[in-house]
Amino acid sequence: MFELTQFDEGFALEMDTRLENVDRCVDQIRIFLEERNASGHLFPLSLLAREALNNAMIHGNRLDRTKTVLFRLLARADGFDLQIMDEGPGFAWDRHMQTHSQADDVSGRGHEIFRNYAKAARYNTKGNALTLEYRG
Repeated sequence: MFELTQFDEGFALEMDTRLENVDRCVDQIRIFLEERNASGHLFPLSLLAREALNNAMIHGNRLDRTKTVLFRLLARADGFDLQIMDEGPGFAWDRHMQTHSQADDVSGRGHEIFRNYAKAARYNTKGNALTLEYRG
């Protein structure tokens, strides 16, 4: 499943937990940005989206294809918001927000990426929904 809903200020996707849907989502981001002459934001937005979606599918939904991930991209006057929610149990996000990764780490780099490319990263209390504010 990969269901797209478009609206003036962005779009929403509901997708099943298949990693190939991450690429499909980034394709939609590219199309959205190209239509608005904002392709210069593709790299940071796709990096943020890929990291958050991979986390939602791998860690949140545990690659369970019966579970879905919701993604939303919203254009703001000063940038973009990305919203990602999975059906997993959540996690204690507050213990991970200030962790730092090493250059040779192969995992655990998500919050480092979020800190470097997003103005803000906010989770819901449960830890299964994330909003990233990109203001590039």
